[in-house]
This record gives sequence, structure tokens and C-alpha cells, in this order.
Amino acid sequence: MKPSSYHGSDIFLPLSVTVGLSVDLVNFVVCQLTALCIAPIMYIYLPPKNQYYIILREIFGLLIGLNMAYICFGYQMFHLILLPSICYIVIITQNPNMIHKVVLLVCCLYLSLLHIYRQIYEYGSYTLDITGPIMVMVQKITALASGLHDGLVFGKKEQTDLQKRYMIRKTPLPLNYISYLLSFQTILAGPNAFFGDYMDFLKGTNFPEKLPKQAKSAPSPLLSVLKKLFYTFLCSLVIYFIVPMYPASTLTSETFLIETPLYSKIWFIFVITTLTRFKYYFAWTLADAVCNASGFGFSGYDDNGDQQWNLLDNIDIKGVEFGVNFRATIDAWNKGTNLWLRYVMYERASPKYNTVLTYTLSAFWHGFYPGYYVTFLTGALFTNSARMARRCFWHRFQKSIPIKLAYDAVTILITRLSLAYMTFPFILLELMPALRVYWYLKFYLHIMALFAVYALPFMVPPLKTIRKKEQ
Repeated sequence: MKPSSYHGSDIFLPLSVTVGLSVDLVNFVVCQLTALCIAPIMYIYLPPKNQYYIILREIFGLLIGLNMAYICFGYQMFHLILLPSICYIVIITQNPNMIHKVVLLVCCLYLSLLHIYRQIYEYGSYTLDITGPIMVMVQKITALASGLHDGLVFGKKEQTDLQKRYMIRKTPLPLNYISYLLSFQTILAGPNAFFGDYMDFLKGTNFPEKLPKQAKSAPSPLLSVLKKLFYTFLCSLVIYFIVPMYPASTLTSETFLIETPLYSKIWFIFVITTLTRFKYYFAWTLADAVCNASGFGFSGYDDNGDQQWNLLDNIDIKGVEFGVNFRATIDAWNKGTNLWLRYVMYERASPKYNTVLTYTLSAFWHGFYPGYYVTFLTGALFTNSARMARRCFWHRFQKSIPIKLAYDAVTILITRLSLAYMTFPFILLELMPALRVYWYLKFYLHIMALFAVYALPFMVPPLKTIRKKEQ
């Protein structure tokens, strides 16, 4: 039960044999569950009373994180030290006007080398390896560098609300920097956390000094953690019992492609892509529960006075599975990565090319399997087509509640079909198998998307935004 390409510890090999899962997955789950048990220790016994306690919190989180990394990745964990060291040298030596670009370039090159190595020597493998944590680390380091750029050149250019919120006015101290990157809450599976939010957590300033009037209770992560653990448990049942019933290899079988009716192909692709998402739901929800259990992730109170522990939420399961349009669905998926892409690329690139560049960076960040690029380029096309279709149709179906509900029902269905159609190449990884499946699907959604972009506006004039002329 230990893959030949796996470099982590085999201490839990007997357990992996017992449960019938590979040891890399067992190591990951055991480490995350251990982190969940350790997290309340930080929350209860290491509160941020003073500077001494703050330093203890950093060291405690760092040491636990390094031990977890060693169990899961063995000697590969040296990458988790080398990349931050290189980037810190860049940060303290480069011109503030360029640090965000140079750090992004260094991180992408480093991550690319790891992706290429994995693709050469472990082609098509889904075994846990160091590229996962490095991908999260790339998000953190590049976001930190972008925040420093925004903070150090403050006043020299226009900044968005997001850039103002996460700007950093001075270079972090080495301990702050390395604990931010390697703390046990986020080292294995994220979620991506911005440096400012992490420092607020360390100092305890993420909690209000005085409760607002509408608050029903003092901040406590207990209910949030229990809720997320319940979702994690349900996802684990789906992964263990149902996912094996729908192997991805079916997508490339001759019987499936040639003999199966078109509607059956569409349905199977819908099912298999939906089930694949449960693996991410499990990992991200468990990681979020670990963060919350340590007191990290509190975002305030809503209008009803209920606590909100969604600062680090990486997934909105309801939003993904029932989003009423393509944009809402994408925004609900991997929210930390979406926010990172928006922060480091979308808001900084030319408006003419920011959508394509953002999707390209996302594919580049994931690796070099052709299936990734098929997925994200298709996603860029679907984003533009969905935007155009909404401009053409939405305002025409808002006259009454029944019509609006019917419109929403249709868009939910189309969005689910589009999501499945777009993401199955991500599972297959390879170009020709993905194109072959598309061939037997008649490229039907590609054709519809191109029609929506280039022909629909002439047939159904889109809603035009009327701007008042400046006096």
C-alpha cells in the first residue's frame, strides 16, 4: 500500500493496509486529524497575552508544521525551506516597484521545475508529493510580495480595495515570515491565508476587544469546527464507498466512447466530475476546521449577531453544486486560489487580457499536463460566453417571480453541464484522450459557447450599460 514514488514516512503502513488506502493518503489524514487535536492547545493554552506568548505561538505552530511535513513528504520537505529562503533574499534586495513581479517569476520557475520533475518521473500519478504544499506556499509568498509592493509604493498609484486591505508597510521579520509559511494549520492543504490575517491571528487582534451590540455570544470556534467536521465525515463516506464505483478510466474506453449514447456520456461525465470534487471538499473543509480550532478564521458577526468563521473558507459546497450562473459557481470553488489570482494577476494585468492571463496563470500553477490547459482555456471561453449570455437574457426574465425561478433553474442546469464538460480533461490529464472525448460529445458546448460570444448579440441585443456623461 506504499506507492513506489512516495517519499514520506511508512510509520502508518500497517494502518493503510487495514483500511485499504495507500499510505500517502493515510499519512495526510492522520496528520490533519492530529493537527485538529493539537489546534485547541494553541487556542486555549497559548493565547496572545503578550509578545512572549506571540513568539511561543509562532514557534509552536512552526515545529508542529515541520514534523507534519516530514511525515508526509520525507526529505522532499527541504523544498519548503529552500523556496522561502530564495524569495526572502529577493524581497529584501529588490526594488519595491519590482519585488512582486520578481517573486512571482521565481516562484513560478521553482514550482515549474517540481511539476516537470514529477511529470517525467511520476507521470499521471496522484500520489501525495511536495508540489501540493509548494503550490500553497507560492500563493502565500507572491501575495506577501504583492502586499509589500502595494505598501511600499503607497500613494504612487491607484489601488483597489483588495490591494489597500492587504498592503504591508514593512518587510516581515524572518520568524514571522517562516511561521506564516510553515504553520501546521495550513502547511499540508492550505487554505491560502494572507500575511496580515495571519499576524492578526497571532496577536489576537482578529477578535474584537469589545463585542458589538448585535453579538449573541463571544467568539468560539466550537460550532464551526463541529459543522465542518460533519461535512468532512459525509465527504469521506462518498469518497470511500461511492467514488470507486465510477473509475475515470471509463472515459477513455472504446465501449463508452463508441457504443454509449450521447446523453449517457453527458450523464457519466456529470457524475464522475461531481464525485471527484468530493475529494477536494474533504481536504479543504478539514483544513478549514483545523484553522478554526486554533482560533484562526474568525471574520466577525453578521447582521443577526451570529459568529462568522469563514475568513479562510476555501469552498462553498452549496455554491458550487447549485450556483445559478457560471461566475457564481467559479467564485464558490477554491475561493482562496480565486482570491489569490484576482489579487496577484487579474487586478494588475491589462483589462483587455486579464481574464485569459488569469486562467493561464491558474493552469501554469497547477502544472503542465495538457488536460489542465484544456480545462482552463475552455473555462476562459465559458466565462466570456456566460457573461455575454447573461447580458442578453437576464434582464428579460426578471418581470415576475415564476419567470425568474424558471430562468434560474435553466441556468443552474446549464452551469452544471458546463462545469462537468469543462473539468473532465483535468481528471484525464492528457490532451488526446480529452479531445477524443470532446469529439464523441460533438464539441457541443464549445459550439454553443462560441455562438453565444459571436452570434447571440446580433440575434438578441445585450443590455447596454448607460453611463452618465461627466459634467
